[in-house]
Amino acid sequence: MSDTAPHRVVIKCPATGAVVSAVLRVRSSVFENLTGEYSFRCERCGQVHVWSRAEAWLESDWKRIGAGGRVRVETE
Repeated sequence: MSDTAPHRVVIKCPATGAVVSAVLRVRSSVFENLTGEYSFRCERCGQVHVWSRAEAWLESDWKRIGAGGRVRVETE
């Protein structure tokens, strides 16, 4: 994956199961080094969700494998 452009961080909404934006865009190298917890108000259910890197992935990875495929992509 190219590291020159920021990618949208997404998670699975715990209330609806939909893939939603976590309102953060980062380069893949930055994403791999994220630590701690982050929060955002979900566009789908309106609740505030707290997430960490372990529960998130980059939208570009999800689109590459397809919505019907495995959602979490492990990178080296």
